[in-house]
Amino acid sequence: MKKIPFIKYTLHGNNFVIVDEVREPILAESEKPGFAYCATDMCYGIGSDNMLVVQPFRPETLKEINSVCHYWDRVPDLADADYIFRMFEPGGEEAFSCGNGLMCIANYLYRQYNVESAKIITEIPTSCPKVITIGTNLKKKTNWANMGHPRRISPDMAKPSVTTPYDREIDKINSIKVNFRRNNGFGFINGTSSLTLSGYLVFTGEPHFVIFTNNGFSAEKLLNKMFLPVSCEKPTMRRPSKNGTDTGSQLVHYIGTYFKKEYAQHFPAGLNIDFVNIIDDSGILEYRCFERGINHETLACGTGAVAASFVARRLNMLTSDQITVWPYRSRCHNPDAKIYVRECVNDWLLYGKPVLLCEGTFMFDEG
Repeated sequence: MKKIPFIKYTLHGNNFVIVDEVREPILAESEKPGFAYCATDMCYGIGSDNMLVVQPFRPETLKEINSVCHYWDRVPDLADADYIFRMFEPGGEEAFSCGNGLMCIANYLYRQYNVESAKIITEIPTSCPKVITIGTNLKKKTNWANMGHPRRISPDMAKPSVTTPYDREIDKINSIKVNFRRNNGFGFINGTSSLTLSGYLVFTGEPHFVIFTNNGFSAEKLLNKMFLPVSCEKPTMRRPSKNGTDTGSQLVHYIGTYFKKEYAQHFPAGLNIDFVNIIDDSGILEYRCFERGINHETLACGTGAVAASFVARRLNMLTSDQITVWPYRSRCHNPDAKIYVRECVNDWLLYGKPVLLCEGTFMFDEG
């Protein structure tokens, strides 16, 4: 048995187990996928959405990663970075990036090492990892992550046969069908055996399919189950189920798992699916996000907040470059939950307030 020190953070219910390898390696590269299973297991492990690892940047570290994972034909030259950001799914696969996870790491680096801002490598499993900046705003007591500028999803993640270019960064899916099983009840509510979705594809560190409820969702009766009515003045007036057993949560899960199963040939890496409702065109939206990799809806998603905000701005649905994003599921627990997104000249920034939950040691069976 091997003792693994860990830290657990949450940001609006999107929660992470962090392994700090800044001073020394804790897990061998080959052990990280196995520990990710333990870190995310609610019943026999620690319990979290994902496992994060923060490492100091050294060329030798990238070489070690590549010797085990074989991500690159040639190890990338990223000499201006300070740290490496890693995120692992419950099944052991390494994810590309995570906005909320990056803000949690920013909070931890300041708390533990007094680092106010740092350049950190993300998108490790891609052919071209990126260096972005994260940090802490001491005056506002928030953390931030500069997610860079959103990009078009690469053809190996979204096959051109099902997409239409919208502009330089966005592709559109004009209509894609989700069929209902007879016994799941959605067809009964909707009065039809299927649902047609339309939306926009964009890459914000992760691939996202952004669906706006006012024009991308063919079933109004089901839509009313997904987003209960809300007003800007009284956002606490709705109380869907906290445990995800309500019809809206079941629908989000059904659509997400349907895409994974039925459209894997079109989206081999999977898709994060965002359902977006514009609350106020001056700069407020709410969203729900089914995340690929963990294959369920999370209470909040940072890259999803950026994707929803970016596409909404491109479609002239929002007039402000400072956007307040309501994570719908998180607000079932905390009605005041908000993520802030800001559009700069060439970058998109996330702001949030991560919470340190606990620190501990896990007995990891290396076998």
